[in-house]
Amino acid sequence: MEASSADTVRIVSRRMVRPSYGDTPMPPSEDIHLTPWDLYGISVTYIQRGILLPKPPAGAGDETSLFNNLVSSLARALGRYYHFAGRLAVEEHGDGTATILLRCTGEGAELVHAVAPGVAVADIVDPVYTPSSVVRALFPLNRPDGVRGLDAAMDSSLPVVWTQVTELADGVFIRSSACR
Repeated sequence: MEASSADTVRIVSRRMVRPSYGDTPMPPSEDIHLTPWDLYGISVTYIQRGILLPKPPAGAGDETSLFNNLVSSLARALGRYYHFAGRLAVEEHGDGTATILLRCTGEGAELVHAVAPGVAVADIVDPVYTPSSVVRALFPLNRPDGVRGLDAAMDSSLPVVWTQVTELADGVFIRSSACR
């Protein structure tokens, strides 16, 4: 059964997850200049990866506790790898040139909670042709109008990392996207 991507995945909530440093002091804000390879990469698309997991056992808590645990884990990971909580920025030099850099500000990564109750794990792994429209719906930045790294460089409100947790009928799909 192939559902259309428009009604397959429904967004429940979005939140910006800021780094949690625990007992460690917040690192100072810094700018990291991108390498030529990074500059090439941001003109293409975000790097996107996903993992398909079985649904947690019934006694492991409800979907809200799963999502809250992932929020906490992402916050701790961003505390260790705080660069991913930054933003791309463009500095114009006044002579017709510009520099794109990663500004490590700790603003956070976006975490999206979505549901696809009509999608089973088999809908993702069984089709001979991959990616199916169901799989495309799980990677929203892959659309032709999706966000590119250059968009994030020009709009400093866009995060460097996006993560989406999609609850399926019988599983969970976690997608993470990162700008080079």
